[in-house]
Amino acid sequence: MPWMLRRSTTLLIALFVGLQFGTAVHADDDRMFDPRFREGAPSDALVKGPPQLSRGHLNAFVDLFEAAFDLALPAATEQALRDALETEYAKRDAAWREGLFDLTDSIVNLRCCARCGNRSGVRGCLRSFRRSIDERVRAEPSGAANKIMIRVLERRHEVVWVGDPEVKRLAADAYLEMVQFVTSLGRNEKVAMSSGQLSALRDYLGRDLRRLSEATREKLAGIHRTWLLVKARWDRGRDTRRFRMRREATLLMARLAPVEGGLTVDPGSDLKAYARAASKVAAADRPFDAATAVARNPQALLQALTRGLAIDRGASEFTFMFR
Repeated sequence: MPWMLRRSTTLLIALFVGLQFGTAVHADDDRMFDPRFREGAPSDALVKGPPQLSRGHLNAFVDLFEAAFDLALPAATEQALRDALETEYAKRDAAWREGLFDLTDSIVNLRCCARCGNRSGVRGCLRSFRRSIDERVRAEPSGAANKIMIRVLERRHEVVWVGDPEVKRLAADAYLEMVQFVTSLGRNEKVAMSSGQLSALRDYLGRDLRRLSEATREKLAGIHRTWLLVKARWDRGRDTRRFRMRREATLLMARLAPVEGGLTVDPGSDLKAYARAASKVAAADRPFDAATAVARNPQALLQALTRGLAIDRGASEFTFMFR
């Protein structure tokens, strides 16, 4: 297809960083690669209290932080922040705990404003949350959770892909997480690139993506919001929607396979047929090269996500509404 950027069978950067293979799930195996971005129920108790800290409180904190500062936390960073907040909560006094609850409880009013179309009310709530976070990190910059947030806020302005528009570090990180997710679904195995691979691929894409249209680069500049929407749609989607996404991912990987004209596969209408097709796709290319092919074709990737998870309307700035 004319919008697909073809890559050589083996990228030079792979020679320097090596290949990290996933755990394949073969066609005759009943298991499925089945990621979840948020495990457990919001009501799950994490710290007994008083008052009790639930998983929902940490969900709300993450949602508010991402929306207030217009970013998507990388998976490892989000987990580190959650762990730090949970650990601190168990050690801190009642005043600190109530302060955390005041922050997380604001999401109720925020969602109400968003549903009513009160955009000024939403922005006011987010400004208040930003001020509270600024006050917390200035008051205790050495706190474990605050140190994580400080590092994130420092990195959010860093430009990694220059151009018009430029793409910031956390948007690029979100894009590469999305690439690994779709590659994993298309192959029915976990494809997780090492830090060295991600760094090399990020640098490579910085040169490669300059050829894209301004409209596509606009989408990449805001891809962190799209990634939050994709994760929410996957976690909250029914089996039929998740199957559609599996199918679209496998078809995408087949088209991008290093075979003249692409691979011919049929994911069918059930998981066994999908597993057979994904196994064929996985055998055609190495995980790193497959992920690189996806990363170099953002338009094709977004089309697959639109067909699979219905993201065609795009992701609004109010990311707290996704989950």
